[in-house]
Amino acid sequence: MIRIITIWLVLPILLLSLIIGCDRPQVTSEEFGEIDVSQEPLQIQYTSNEPIIKKNEDGEFTIIPVANYKISAIMVSRKRYHDGWHAEVAPIDLVLVWGKLAEPEYDKYITYSQSDRWYFYEYKAGCPFNNSLVIPHSANNHIIPADDNIYKAVKTIKKKQKVLLEGYLVNVKGRYKGDNFWWNSSLKRTDSGDGSCEIFYVKKVRIETKVYE
Repeated sequence: MIRIITIWLVLPILLLSLIIGCDRPQVTSEEFGEIDVSQEPLQIQYTSNEPIIKKNEDGEFTIIPVANYKISAIMVSRKRYHDGWHAEVAPIDLVLVWGKLAEPEYDKYITYSQSDRWYFYEYKAGCPFNNSLVIPHSANNHIIPADDNIYKAVKTIKKKQKVLLEGYLVNVKGRYKGDNFWWNSSLKRTDSGDGSCEIFYVKKVRIETKVYE
């Protein structure tokens, strides 16, 4: 009787461990040295005209790279989306900050939040800076994972963690449940408001020393 009870106690633990293990990203390599979040993102014009095509039962999406993009930053807010064509294309948004805004003495004066594909910031009392610092050193990134391993890796990024992301800024067009749509990325860090978010097709993620591709 004791043996039977033990088996029934162990089985759920083993099943849970298996589920958790299946959701973990696979490390593909390691890189050492500090992730430098003091620098500006690197953006280079993309020269190929070859699109990336994705399909599912509800539609087809054409992803058009417009710039090679690499950013080292601190993730200050993350939100997952589940409904509609936006979520089918880019299931996660990351708010990233870099430069002076990533320094602890500045970070303590501001809080971040997200809703409906927008991100918001709020100054605390005594804040020594204004929008002229925040706008060009922060961005809401609509993340399109290149594959399932990248998706799993992005989901593991912790708040206030340094990350390096690499891939393309893209424009997206397609048809979802019978309706046509388009979605274009911002190509500059100094804009704000509607259309200022980066649509980021991510091919590489680095968290601490672990690299996922």
